[in-house]
Amino acid sequence: MVDVINYSNQFLPHVIRLYYPGEIKIDGRLDFFRQTFALYQPSPQQSCLLAKDSNGLLACAYMASFEKIQPGLIYTSLAVDSKMGGQDFSEFWEQCMALARTLARGPIMLRVEVSGSHATKLLAEKGLTVAREQVELHASLDQLSQDLHQGEEDFLVISLDQQPELEALWLDIFNQGINALWDIPPLDSGCLDRMRQESVFNPDSFRVGYSGSEAVAAQFYSIVDKDEGVVRIYMSSSHSRAFGRRMLKETLNSLEQKGFSKAIIYADAASQATNLLYKMLGFVPNGKSVLMECQLPPSQPR
Repeated sequence: MVDVINYSNQFLPHVIRLYYPGEIKIDGRLDFFRQTFALYQPSPQQSCLLAKDSNGLLACAYMASFEKIQPGLIYTSLAVDSKMGGQDFSEFWEQCMALARTLARGPIMLRVEVSGSHATKLLAEKGLTVAREQVELHASLDQLSQDLHQGEEDFLVISLDQQPELEALWLDIFNQGINALWDIPPLDSGCLDRMRQESVFNPDSFRVGYSGSEAVAAQFYSIVDKDEGVVRIYMSSSHSRAFGRRMLKETLNSLEQKGFSKAIIYADAASQATNLLYKMLGFVPNGKSVLMECQLPPSQPR
């Protein structure tokens, strides 16, 4: 039998172990999760549920409102221990659905990101179907091709550390090209303010790419594991794929110069052109996750 409880910060190390089973050292990932959680509303204390038994944590579901993308859209990041049985998961999932219905007034479109066959099977038994697949790609920054080290004369990257007054422009450009990112909602100044409250916030990681005098791309990166020097890049380009390539190329060079060892980026598995672009820049596939969906009717009035 499992206990379903609300998230609190004391459980964060155990949550990370659910997402990265088998890893012994997880302290380097704490800041990444704190900064990621700062992007979402409601806060994890309000919309993240945990399932635990006498042996430890078995599941985590963080449900965030993505109403700015689509009315009633609830994005859920789910991690499930392989030892969790179907009955225990059913009890946990029932409470998750009850919480989801408090986050939207009308019909709900539930999108759940999950990896691993066990969790995927449990969700399929609840009526969710796979809508998309996402590829995780890694690049070793000490093995970049020589071409990446050659600059682009008419392409300039400026960070919010250099020019804080570009924040509104950064938000506008980033949100225009955000559709490719599953787990990031449209951002606003409130999101950035919450991220600034975390000790690892670095305005230099929020960058705008210019072609001539025109802002054409925006991105930011977060340190996934500070001990191992691993960084995740969040790319957004509202213009041509060529500008996205130039922006990413400059970012990889910058990260290498800062001493990081590995960059991670995510791409829709169905986008062959995007995946090819990343592979040309030195990224190689390193696993997949799926996005599963179902619609929930509105809660019945009492």
